Amino acid sequence: MGVDEYGFIDLEELKKAVSKETALVSVMYANNEIGTIQPVREVGEITGDAGVPFHCDATAAVGKIPVDVAGDKIDLLTISSNDMYGPKGVGALYMRDGLRTEPVIHGGGQERGIRSGSENLPGIVGMGAAAELAGKEMEKRAAHLISLRDPLIKGILDSIPDSYLNGHPKKRLPNNAHIRFSYIEGESIILSLDIIGVSAASGSACTSKTLEPSKCLTSIGLSHEEAHGSLQMTLGPSNTMEDVKYMVDNLPAIIKRLRAMSPLAPREEN
Repeated sequence: MGVDEYGFIDLEELKKAVSKETALVSVMYANNEIGTIQPVREVGEITGDAGVPFHCDATAAVGKIPVDVAGDKIDLLTISSNDMYGPKGVGALYMRDGLRTEPVIHGGGQERGIRSGSENLPGIVGMGAAAELAGKEMEKRAAHLISLRDPLIKGILDSIPDSYLNGHPKKRLPNNAHIRFSYIEGESIILSLDIIGVSAASGSACTSKTLEPSKCLTSIGLSHEEAHGSLQMTLGPSNTMEDVKYMVDNLPAIIKRLRAMSPLAPREEN
């Protein structure tokens, strides 16, 4: 299905696409790259009325924003441990009571018969502890992250010409700032930031091994050049306003220097 300029799915298109032959509808709760939060409750209402199972990938959302599987009419929900600062290599699948599914791995019947094999007990316990802590601190963490995210976005957009926010300005994850810069490539920005001690990305971790432009960014209408010129910044509980100020103070000079070397930049940028 297509999405709009912010990455929202078209609910009317979804209504027309769902039929009795539809086996499953799967939607991300929030996009891990541009931060847009989908209208999950509306999707759940559409799938519920049609009698179609609704799977939601909430990896980027759980622990950062409230998720209500009952209120959102979600039948299956997947989450990841490391996205909640838990151990890597562990995840969880929520399944609504009464829903049946084929096993992913056959064998001894562990993981309620869905994924056989010896359980990673230390990882499971670690994920449970991380989830408990994230739940207790979510409201406080979210407020802190938003207080950093908004000045970061505004500071960059105000100080750097031809810079644009990717994703929705308000309906986005509290820790996400995703900005594109005309005439240069994100990879060169990342290398320049690394020199001054700042870690950022040009796309999601899932696609870090490919040089192809982000499918997420091209799906919202960006050209290959615009997609390659994007910078993804994610904030955490340990970040401070000093970090934001450091980024806003140093990034304009980096962008200006890279544009001066770019053959794509207009003459006045040189």
